Amino acid sequence: MFYVTSMQELANDEAVAFVKTKKYGNLALCKSNQPYSIPIAYTHADTAILLYQHSRGRTLEYLEANQRACFEIHDIKGFKDWKSAIIEGWISRVTDPAELRESLKTIEKNINLMDGSYEETARAITSGRVGGVYKILIEKLSAVQSSE
Repeated sequence: MFYVTSMQELANDEAVAFVKTKKYGNLALCKSNQPYSIPIAYTHADTAILLYQHSRGRTLEYLEANQRACFEIHDIKGFKDWKSAIIEGWISRVTDPAELRESLKTIEKNINLMDGSYEETARAITSGRVGGVYKILIEKLSAVQSSE
């Protein structure tokens, strides 16, 4: 027997509230018609999603090839109890030193991922020793949840 669950779209304010309560999602990028997706920690910052990527690998390669991004967030408690959001937008590497420091402060405050201070992390990013901070400008946010 197959079960069909109903779903309902969330209003924009409910979608934003949901996105603000979570810390992890899946970043999807595409290069030369080849998709790539990684789980990553994030924080919501008004009209953008901020991401900190420690490594300098495939993510940066895909980002440089195509700045379109999709970000998925979900909370699944069960087959009939779930919620998810999709964010579509433009992703870029944060390179301005002042914006980089402010972004790192916001990330550290909300998800506490960095070893050491945000100043040390900013220096490591600027020197090229670690990946970087990325910002997805939210172009579209849609969210749905299960309903009975």
